[in-house]
Amino acid sequence: MACSASEERLMLAELEGLGGVSLCGCGTVHLSVGSVTVRLAPEAFLQAVKMCQQAAQQLTVETMMRTMGVSSSVMH
Repeated sequence: MACSASEERLMLAELEGLGGVSLCGCGTVHLSVGSVTVRLAPEAFLQAVKMCQQAAQQLTVETMMRTMGVSSSVMH
């Protein structure tokens, strides 16, 4: 997955102050957050998205449980 700096990239998503996701001409997905860029095959990027969605859902559940005063150990 060695992309050259001259390869064109298509910006797929961008959030000011956070980072962005772009698709390189060679097919590599570049996920940039701050000064860190992770280069992934499209399949691996989709798996990472799924993993992050699961984490966000769990984080939401944990936050709701804390707000309601229920111990997270009840959930496990």
